[in-house]
Amino acid sequence: MRLTYRGNDYEPGSVPMQMRESGSIGLYRGQELYFSYPRHVPVPQPVNRLQYRGVSYCTSETGELTSTGFVARSVSPLQSRHAVSKLTPLVDHQELAKVHHQYLMERLQRRLEVARAKGDDRLVHQLEQEQHQLV
Repeated sequence: MRLTYRGNDYEPGSVPMQMRESGSIGLYRGQELYFSYPRHVPVPQPVNRLQYRGVSYCTSETGELTSTGFVARSVSPLQSRHAVSKLTPLVDHQELAKVHHQYLMERLQRRLEVARAKGDDRLVHQLEQEQHQLV
């Protein structure tokens, strides 16, 4: 179906929706009515090109973030769509997990030293148990 608004022709974009029965029945002029409601109403998110501390990223219509992995500069919309399709991973997750574990162990060791210096045996015992869980 083609529609016109202020002289501009357009076609409405319909979104297929799954309906579910509500279980409620109404009565209108002696006829029973069965009501149905959409299972999920999709809300499209705005698509934005953003930059944080020199790293460009985009938001999609589903709300997902995609990193472009390069410093943003003034580009045309056609170039920006092309740049987003060439995503590069910025973080090695295994390396990040290893660094995080090392940081936790260092902090735990420091907390153990402080607890021993204060003579808090209960806290020392708890921290040693935590240390065994991390190893």
